[in-house]
Amino acid sequence: MPRTDSAPRTARLADILNDHHARPGPRPPLGVRAKYALVIRRFEFLPGYVPQAVVPGLLGAASWGQLGSLNAVLAMLWVISGLQIANMANALADREADRRLKSRQSKAVYGLGVSRVVLHTAVSTLVYGAVAALLAARTHHWDLLAYAAAFLLIGFAYSLPPLHLKSRGIWHLLSLQTGCMLLPGVAILRAYEHATPWAHVWTLVGFAMVVTALFVTSHCEDYVVDGQFGTRTYVRALGLAGALYLQSSMLFLGSLLLLGSVWAIDGPTWGFVPYAVAWLPSQRLLFAAVRVVRRVPLDEAMDYFHRKSLHGPYHSALMSWATVALAALVLAGR
Repeated sequence: MPRTDSAPRTARLADILNDHHARPGPRPPLGVRAKYALVIRRFEFLPGYVPQAVVPGLLGAASWGQLGSLNAVLAMLWVISGLQIANMANALADREADRRLKSRQSKAVYGLGVSRVVLHTAVSTLVYGAVAALLAARTHHWDLLAYAAAFLLIGFAYSLPPLHLKSRGIWHLLSLQTGCMLLPGVAILRAYEHATPWAHVWTLVGFAMVVTALFVTSHCEDYVVDGQFGTRTYVRALGLAGALYLQSSMLFLGSLLLLGSVWAIDGPTWGFVPYAVAWLPSQRLLFAAVRVVRRVPLDEAMDYFHRKSLHGPYHSALMSWATVALAALVLAGR
């Protein structure tokens, strides 16, 4: 149901967490339920999520042995689990809008049952909190608990009232960069027991700009539907052209910041080569999208983004893995 400003926020939240129109019926077979459980966690995003955890793991490690330590492995898995919790909250909140363009998500929510999706989210959140506490106790870096809480808060606030950051214009984009990339990245740096390489926070800022610049291209295909449902994403706030100009700038400037900070901290590395090879077609993708929205009517632009909806996430994964290669060569040179 479309959200309205007059609806009390608590009522909207209750609406999301309950399905008042549910009718009892036979539960799907176990295999189908397992498939639905993967769908609401967006397991297709794993090729992008793994690098988001591995890059700070590589940058924070002083040796390959430390990268394979229990703390590092736990921290990387913990970050991925936090991203999946945010995905489940998003699947719940957007299940009606998803009927139009992402029916697979909506079908999974209703196939499992709204109450069971809430239970999946609650159990995953408890495990997430326990791992954060374990890491803080093992490292004595108690600020990890603050990063964990902020990461989780943004993950829920992205989709749920009262903040619903996805509908807050430019805050939508900033919440993705901070909540999905920067906070978990800093938490992984802090999961090591040795001194934290704080200078590499700038590398992570550049990494966050690069990855989100490409991944959020998929939001352009929802431009019309988001308007119908009153969801003021950053694309709705800036317009298609403005959003794509910003994303193209983010990819360029984020790459400069990432490469410049690595050079300043660890010196030049052959890892710059695969990064540049991945960057060129990715930058070209955004340039092409800018040309489309400047030259064609809205309905033709929407058709273009529907056909190209996965290209941005694919290029985001490409840039992520190129950054993994870069960070791995940095670690190899230490």
